[in-house]
Amino acid sequence: MVRLFGSGTAGPIRYFFRVCLNWCRRDRCAVPALSVVGDRKRKRMTTITMKPEIAPYASNQFETVVQFMAKAFVTNPIHVAAFGGEKLKQNRLFFEIGLTHLFTSTSFVARLDGKLCGYMHFGAWPNCLPKTDEIEAAGDSIFKPLGKAVPRVVQWFSTWSNYDPPEPHLHLAPIGVAPEVQGKGVGTAMMNYYCETIDREGVGGYLETDRPENVNFYRKFGFEVQREESLIGTPIWYMWRPIQGA
Repeated sequence: MVRLFGSGTAGPIRYFFRVCLNWCRRDRCAVPALSVVGDRKRKRMTTITMKPEIAPYASNQFETVVQFMAKAFVTNPIHVAAFGGEKLKQNRLFFEIGLTHLFTSTSFVARLDGKLCGYMHFGAWPNCLPKTDEIEAAGDSIFKPLGKAVPRVVQWFSTWSNYDPPEPHLHLAPIGVAPEVQGKGVGTAMMNYYCETIDREGVGGYLETDRPENVNFYRKFGFEVQREESLIGTPIWYMWRPIQGA
């Protein structure tokens, strides 16, 4: 500064800095730094998620549940085997039928940050699944809109009905989470709620899964594989959770 303005030139130096500050204000040199800090703070605030909330399913949630359940299950092996790959329309139709005619016992939904994103249904034994003759009759009635998939769906549900354990339990089926929020604790929250329910009622837990990665997930909640076999060309694991403290 001394070399630039010379000694004893405090006035010009002050003038120089005043010009620089005015120039920065005019061209917003300092604003982006403040804006970045603010954006980072806002980003940190917006990425904080609330704990998933579980509540009873209501009929006015039908369309939303059908949409995200179809997307959640469209790549599941047994759904691919029954309907074909990436058949989103068929899966939507399946869940429309399910929510209307099959999943009529206890159902719950999950919300994350206020958004509806999870669904589960569990029925009490011995009426958790239709009987085999009822399922076969459904092929000519409620399942009929599924078209060419009807024989496979009838075989699918008939097999599950035949394997249903002959002792008190709550049969969990289906349970699903919207793809965009998977891995954020929604499935865990629903499973915890389900396990608390069966423990409170003093009954066993039972479910089927067609995804091998889900086997270890359900084991975290006390389930063990009772049976494994192929159904309409895809492996199925039948899992049981004994009555706790029995």
